[in-house]
Amino acid sequence: MTPSVDEPPTRPAAGWEESIAAVLLAVLLAVMLVQVFTRYVLNDPTAWTEEACRYLYVYIVFLGASAAIADRSHVSVNVLTQMMPPPVRLVLALGVDVVVVGFLALLAWYGWRATLRNVDIPLAVLQIPYAWVYAIVPLTSVTMMARTLWRMRDDVRRHREHRAVGEEGRAVI
Repeated sequence: MTPSVDEPPTRPAAGWEESIAAVLLAVLLAVMLVQVFTRYVLNDPTAWTEEACRYLYVYIVFLGASAAIADRSHVSVNVLTQMMPPPVRLVLALGVDVVVVGFLALLAWYGWRATLRNVDIPLAVLQIPYAWVYAIVPLTSVTMMARTLWRMRDDVRRHREHRAVGEEGRAVI
């Protein structure tokens, strides 16, 4: 069933990245509070909090990037493309998305290799495998590839329905 012109684009498994990132952000805040308390109140800083904060932040960034691809909220400059006829806009949007998918495929491949290379290397303080830090890279890269391919399908469908390609994005400069 094809959605009507007024319906928002479909987002398969919408929102899971935002939900996990929000939970991790709450955990990050709690760990930072522990760090501040132990450092400035107890004058005995805990060693694990700085490392935990660093890697929680890495996860939040990658999950946020995936969520931003899902709802087209990455920053883009569309001054020139908006002056082009719709068929050219579609070709340009699909071309950019193909480049994005290619980059994400490389990121997934090298992220997977880095994850496997670091299975036996523990983090300095937390003593968990470094692979857990790298695992978010291939996971979100594959998710972003799927989201981009889904977005390309939506763009072609929108073009066929004579609607502007990518007009439902939230943050366009």
